[in-house]
Amino acid sequence: VAKALNYDLDRHFNLLPNNNDGDDSKHTLPFPTPCTVRTCLERYCDLSGPPRRSDLKQLAPYAKNDLDRQALLRMSSKEGKAEYKEKIVEGHVGIAEIITKFCTSIEIPLEHFAMVCPRLQPRYYTISSSSSVYPTTIHITLAVLETEKKDGKVFKGLCSGHLADTKNGDMVRVFVRDSTFRLPKQVERPIVMFGPGTGIAPMRAVLQERSYVRKEAGGQNHGPNVLYFGCKSRSMDYIYRDELEAFSDEGTLTELHLAFSREQEEKVYVQHLLAKRAEETWELIHEKKASIFVCGAVRMGADVDHALQDIISKQGDMTREKAKAYLDKMQVAGRFVQELWS
Repeated sequence: VAKALNYDLDRHFNLLPNNNDGDDSKHTLPFPTPCTVRTCLERYCDLSGPPRRSDLKQLAPYAKNDLDRQALLRMSSKEGKAEYKEKIVEGHVGIAEIITKFCTSIEIPLEHFAMVCPRLQPRYYTISSSSSVYPTTIHITLAVLETEKKDGKVFKGLCSGHLADTKNGDMVRVFVRDSTFRLPKQVERPIVMFGPGTGIAPMRAVLQERSYVRKEAGGQNHGPNVLYFGCKSRSMDYIYRDELEAFSDEGTLTELHLAFSREQEEKVYVQHLLAKRAEETWELIHEKKASIFVCGAVRMGADVDHALQDIISKQGDMTREKAKAYLDKMQVAGRFVQELWS
């Protein structure tokens, strides 16, 4: 990108807000400066993700070639939504490819590029380890995004690919924010967990913590832990299998329900296994005040939510509306927590 736009990667620059009205509060800088052009492009500009149609519209005036300018304007228009989806989104084309391959006539000053180029957004991963068990390290569980592009090249997820390529001793930029999952203060209360695929991450941390506390307390008065895990095939995606079986053997993991969706003719998911255990689940929720943790895809979360409402409605002999209100009350109390992604 720097070569195509004639930028000096080692040049330092400083961004200043254009406060013609004298009100500093109305203007915020997109990233901290001074910094080098290299730092700007590497850390703050999203060069590989698909830009929005509005970004293409802002980029268009800087194209010196009429065909390049018209193509950007066309894909940024309502009429060009289908073309934009096909060529940019489905083609995994980012600002870097647009500038260096498709619209090479673009000439844009650095200060303008810094405002037009989308910001590189942080990627959030749920910590999959207990700080009691691993006080000096943090574990994360992720799937590396890899897909073949139309030109035969491989598109690799920016953050997952970066982490997968790091070597022991390499440094990465990370920050930690508070988790939405909170273990019940009363250790005798049960926890019901749904973590298919990489959604297992926080459940692994929970089980490590419950195992640690259980051993510290000699195994007394510790509530049951129930896990619903799912993936396509146990031979491919059954991650942490050895650890889960070890948690089961030691008594920390009371119940382990597995849904391998592609191992039989009819697909089976975690919500189907949940529906078969309606009576037991209602007892855990209503009588024993269990906490419910859900982590994974949005659709899975919605299906589990729907199954829970069915159970609460039927087993609790209440209307669907009251069942939803019951679940909402659990959510407010921190007993029903969902961490989902699309």
